[in-house]
Amino acid sequence: MTDFNILSPSHIFFTILCIAIIIYLPRIFVDKTSSSKKTLIFIIISLILVNQGMDLYREGYMQEWKLGLPLHLCDFSSASIIIYLLTQRREFFLFAFFAGISGAGMAILTPDVLYNFPHIDYVRHMIGHSMILLGVTYAMIIDNQRPELKDVHRVLFILSILLFLMYPINYLLGAPANYWYVIEKPPGLNVTGFMREAPFHMIDIYILAVIVCYSIYLPYFIKDKLRKNNL
Repeated sequence: MTDFNILSPSHIFFTILCIAIIIYLPRIFVDKTSSSKKTLIFIIISLILVNQGMDLYREGYMQEWKLGLPLHLCDFSSASIIIYLLTQRREFFLFAFFAGISGAGMAILTPDVLYNFPHIDYVRHMIGHSMILLGVTYAMIIDNQRPELKDVHRVLFILSILLFLMYPINYLLGAPANYWYVIEKPPGLNVTGFMREAPFHMIDIYILAVIVCYSIYLPYFIKDKLRKNNL
């Protein structure tokens, strides 16, 4: 089994495949029956839960229970998109939209894994995070959900509160807990490699998160401006 390499052909291929599924699969279901759409929702939720369960077993049972708690950003995104798909409550879509695209998107591009495809940890990591984003694109394409500018502010406020809470949670749990990577930067080749060392890396991460959230909303802002000017 080869060590993970972000520039390996297998990772590049798998990343492109995941992105294609995330973008185009919901479009196939636009004109499908309600039963077909419910089947897709069931598959999305099931795969997210399977990934969460495997994560809990691999980290919480096989390694250390402090590592297996569902407290990472993508755990919150997973819960949010599942609740949205089951209830259609818009606030959960919004959290999954911003936190999911930024967090799960980064997890797909720079996965925190040790080995390349076809290792099971790599496969379940890519599928699990892809399902978060597939749930988001399902809501956007099939349910016509979208964010507004005020939603960016609200989600950033919620993320700020959660980030603040992660500090006492990690310190109370003690090593090796490092949820939201507030104690130290994640290992491997990722965007934090260009940031300052802990604890100042969190300032850089927060600034990047703000930039990413507004960048994610930017296409909607431009679209609304163009539509308004054409009226």
